[in-house]
Amino acid sequence: MFWEETIVVSRAFSSKRVRVACHGLLAGCLLCFGAQARAQCPARGSGTAGAPGAGEAAQGEPLLPESGLLSDNTYANLYFGFELRLPIPLHGHRIMLPITLPGEHALLAIGFQENNRYGTLKITAGGHREEGDNRLTEEQVQQHEDDIARSRGGVPPQYLPDYTPPPVHLKRVDRHSGDVHATQYTTHLRNYAIRFTIQTNDKTFLKKARDAVSALQVFCADDAGHFYAPGGKAFAPDGTPTTGPTIPTAAVDEAIRARPAEHTIPAPGFSNGALQVPELEFSYALPSGWGVLSTPTDLIADDAKDELPRRLSYLWKSCARNWLRAAGGMNGTANLELRVLDQSCLALPFPASASDNVAAESLGEYLEMLGHFGKIKSNRMVQPGNRLFVVFAGTVATGPPGGNLEQRDVQVIAVTRYKKLIFAWTWSSPTVSDLARIGTSNVKFGDTPPIAIGPTMIISRTSSQP
Repeated sequence: MFWEETIVVSRAFSSKRVRVACHGLLAGCLLCFGAQARAQCPARGSGTAGAPGAGEAAQGEPLLPESGLLSDNTYANLYFGFELRLPIPLHGHRIMLPITLPGEHALLAIGFQENNRYGTLKITAGGHREEGDNRLTEEQVQQHEDDIARSRGGVPPQYLPDYTPPPVHLKRVDRHSGDVHATQYTTHLRNYAIRFTIQTNDKTFLKKARDAVSALQVFCADDAGHFYAPGGKAFAPDGTPTTGPTIPTAAVDEAIRARPAEHTIPAPGFSNGALQVPELEFSYALPSGWGVLSTPTDLIADDAKDELPRRLSYLWKSCARNWLRAAGGMNGTANLELRVLDQSCLALPFPASASDNVAAESLGEYLEMLGHFGKIKSNRMVQPGNRLFVVFAGTVATGPPGGNLEQRDVQVIAVTRYKKLIFAWTWSSPTVSDLARIGTSNVKFGDTPPIAIGPTMIISRTSSQP
């Protein structure tokens, strides 16, 4: 079953055009300048003043399409200038998405699953009208009208901003198969197609999500993250900064172009049974009885049919390095890998303190999305030697499925930040008991005392727990 309709919503404030009537001497003055006034938003980049913004002014960086603010009940996109009331609370319902293709942007993803009931809402943007496209932007249309006025000997009208946004046209398409319903709303802002996609088998969530999108509010906005009420009063929406549910597209494009890991992550060397990197004042001793394996080259999946795996492979090679592979433990069945990632290149979150559980959870989601860390199931923060580690427990595939079951080892991943790099140790073995028998070994960062780390640190009584 399929149907579609177009909805016109004037979200924040009703759309209107105001013409100023001129009388007497004032009219004569205005006519000398050919002035007609019409309500509109001021042009982006026009230098409008207001309260400190949530975008460029606060963060020191230009706004991206993914730049937004999230509270437990609302999402505001600062680049496109809209605000949405969430159909479910944010806490516990954020979803991580894979990186996107060039020109596509993931803005928000939330969802829930309770027994056999589930629902998701995803907001994406794409289809930007590049230069050379024969479709005109609003600014180009206005320029065309002004050129016509000049060619006829007239003077282009003046437009007085009153910070009233134009109405938003939402095109709605519904589909369903059995109990599963899908609704997609599409509108255009700043020459992007903004898509709100709902999929669920829960009628309550379906109604709440549809109502939330239908009640979308659009505002005049500037490039510093200000929203404006009619008349020009600036305000900032509620929430904490977000750059979407995956690595922003511009960050991926720039990382693949610049390949910063070639300069920020030096190659390690081995001396006296320890991995050493003098440039970073870093050393790590292998557990007793373990042997180094050859480290696989980070190959690019050029032969992949899907462009996304190729893009993810390019991103990994541009931003990360596999420093170490080793084997040991009971019967040599345990494995260890040490990977180093450029934090800024991958836009990775990291906890600011041992109580920052949200950032720790987000870090695990990002690592899983990158495809080199298996399935992450839980996390804990520990502080051996006053250095903060986020320790994840999970599983990792070890080969092709046997019968109907995928072959998996259990794993522990210990992650810390040092000199703007993320260091991630992964220990894996067939069973939890094998993992628990892996001994600790020492790692040294700079001139601080050595720290003992290993898979047992997740249950260590000597490590502090928040």
